[in-house]
Amino acid sequence: MFKFLYSTQKLVILACLSSLFFPSSLLAKSLPPNPILMAQNPSSDDLYKQAKEELSEDVYVIYRVVERIARANGLDNMPWRVGIVDEYNINAFATEVNLVAIYTGILDQLAGDSSAIACVIGHEMAHHVKRHIALAPAEELALKKRIQEEAEKQVLAEIQDAKSDATGTSVGGAVLQIVGGFVGGWGRRAGNVGNSALQDASRQRLAQAEERVKEIVEEKNAELEQKLAENNRKQEFEADEIGYQYIAKAGFDAEGCIRVMDVLGRTSGAEFDTTHPAIPKRVEQLRALMNQYPPATLAQEGESLIKSTQPLTYDLSKDGQSLRINSRRGGSAADDIDRRFN
Repeated sequence: MFKFLYSTQKLVILACLSSLFFPSSLLAKSLPPNPILMAQNPSSDDLYKQAKEELSEDVYVIYRVVERIARANGLDNMPWRVGIVDEYNINAFATEVNLVAIYTGILDQLAGDSSAIACVIGHEMAHHVKRHIALAPAEELALKKRIQEEAEKQVLAEIQDAKSDATGTSVGGAVLQIVGGFVGGWGRRAGNVGNSALQDASRQRLAQAEERVKEIVEEKNAELEQKLAENNRKQEFEADEIGYQYIAKAGFDAEGCIRVMDVLGRTSGAEFDTTHPAIPKRVEQLRALMNQYPPATLAQEGESLIKSTQPLTYDLSKDGQSLRINSRRGGSAADDIDRRFN
């Protein structure tokens, strides 16, 4: 998300928004068959003129941005989908396959600045290209497994210590039964460590062991949250870096990314690391990237790709809500097979 969202939990919430994608006020009208869009090699002038007439202003801008970024960076071998969330939120997010959704709030705050809007979109496209969305569940599962194993080892050590200090009685089973619901259920798997009844003499030690085990579980849960946040921040930095290169190659003003950060920097908590890096850190990285990869050099690389490709057409996606920016093969498999086999 351009604070930014792509976590599974938040996407489930956002996917339930009844206003997700193109309300009728945002998509100017349905997209009927159009001779310009259906042409094998439509001219850019004709295509863009038709798009500006046919689409609402915000949708037109997003189409032009995605179309140019895709061509300038060799990302036009697949279709992209874009949608607008009709909610005044200063944000955007990536979800599903090649879908970029942008809130009306950030479009309003970046009105008149297509380069800043391009930076938002380039960041979300980078999340897709780097497979952050696809890899996030597997990475989270692996991290949870590692933390879980470490917690289990510590707890078992505490249990063994409690057993040896309880005049031969076993407190392990009772301790794990009490706290077994923490950290993914590892306690239930290890609950057969102890099998004797508690003696009065060991009750105090048991209480101490219970408290220590709870402390371990709390520590490990906090560590898990911290590691997940660190991984998320790493991916956000990566999306910032790649998104910057995307828009620079497409010929947009690289300073647009700094202007986006200025807007985000005025939101609550922007100066702190959370699941996303603090805004000052992101600005610092962007400045360093501009020195490392000068915008003018990147723009030359992108321009050569744009000159060698055809403008990308668009259609209403088959979900009936989002706009699909077609790949270089166009939007009709029927047309493609006719071209190949007459």
